[in-house]
Amino acid sequence: MSGFTVETFAEFWAAPHEAEAPGEPLAEDVVGHWPGEEPIRGREAYMAALQRLLEELPGLRLEVAEHAQNGEDLFIRWIAHGDGVEGVTGIDRIKVVDGKVVENIIRFDREEMPQVTLAS
Repeated sequence: MSGFTVETFAEFWAAPHEAEAPGEPLAEDVVGHWPGEEPIRGREAYMAALQRLLEELPGLRLEVAEHAQNGEDLFIRWIAHGDGVEGVTGIDRIKVVDGKVVENIIRFDREEMPQVTLAS
């Protein structure tokens, strides 16, 4: 799989507050599914949701604990680090087509993470 990879994910989430906006690997019509939220559709809305998340959780980092790939689907189990989220685990299922993220389904226990609203 060229383009977006587990390494891309790991590099961004190691220091997301210092990283460039991840627009390049996102398809124009990307869809993001966060727990308790309506799907976020489109690159601009997806990037805005990430920005809101990082503003609400300024110390957030995600460590890749395990990963697997099945065709276009990349599965990543991560461990969150930062104030109020230390040790919380979650899973992303990222569909990558032609190197671009077209869909991301994010799952974690909302009771273990601060109640962040990503929708605009």
